[in-house]
Amino acid sequence: MFWVTLIVVGLISSLVFHPLFNSKAGESYGEKLNKIYGTYWAALVAHLIGAWLGGTYLGKWGWIVADYNVIGGFIGAIVIGYLWYLIAKSQTKAEANK
Repeated sequence: MFWVTLIVVGLISSLVFHPLFNSKAGESYGEKLNKIYGTYWAALVAHLIGAWLGGTYLGKWGWIVADYNVIGGFIGAIVIGYLWYLIAKSQTKAEANK
């Protein structure tokens, strides 16, 4: 149940926050998901890693489901997802300048 909760947190955070971070990529939701270096799948992996790190290392407080800190998982997923967005944005600009 721990892994299911982690995957749900990572998936929800990637579907909500990746388009918000990538808001200048286009008009539609699909363009915001895919117009960046590494596309949505790389961002999903970053959010899953962040959900795992946040849920595991931010302690036992808040909303705990199956021994998993859901709020900490969202915090970790958002932070790592945003760091991924910054890296991907710089890589996209570097590729465009070649």
